[in-house]
Amino acid sequence: MRVSIVNTKGGVGKTTTAVHLATYLSSLASTLLIDGDPQESAATWAAWRRESLVKRSRHLSLTTTCLHGKAIYDEGKSLSKGFVHTVIDAGGRDAPGLRNALLLSEMAIIPIGASNLDAAAMTDLLEVLDLATDYNPKLKVKVLLSRIDPRTKDAKEMLKFLNENNLEVLSARVCERVSFRRAIGEGSTVEELGKDSVAISEMSAFYKEVLL
Repeated sequence: MRVSIVNTKGGVGKTTTAVHLATYLSSLASTLLIDGDPQESAATWAAWRRESLVKRSRHLSLTTTCLHGKAIYDEGKSLSKGFVHTVIDAGGRDAPGLRNALLLSEMAIIPIGASNLDAAAMTDLLEVLDLATDYNPKLKVKVLLSRIDPRTKDAKEMLKFLNENNLEVLSARVCERVSFRRAIGEGSTVEELGKDSVAISEMSAFYKEVLL
């Protein structure tokens, strides 16, 4: 399975989603994480992870590489053949990297917040997705409500917008939590930290829906 995590807007938890999903999939079968974002945040997380695991004498089960632009499709297609699963953290803007990630993938997951700015950015992304499905008709697109404030009802308006645009929204919701920032900073996941049972449950629900 090849999955790209995409959005043209930053700050939606794209890299957090990508590294958590890749880590989970690597516990099931061989998994490749492609960092397609010029900022290389996923690769930085992977470097922190490698250092942490070496200190604890633990095995690194996840393979990470950086590819940009057209190389995401050209080299990614070849590299992914050596793995059961591939997760692509695409760049946070409409650029060749994002478009090539969509061409390579069987599934695109869009983490999105619940603000008007998120909706505005989604309008731009919809045009990119329409073009991608013309060239890659097998691409499935799913939306993940991410970094949601559990104290507000903003998600209702976003759900209405997504439904109006005929987008499949996952039932799982990932809220804004300190535990995610702490996990990323340690090259880890919330499951591995084991300190936030609610965050762990949110990610577990997400993983299950991805594998359906």
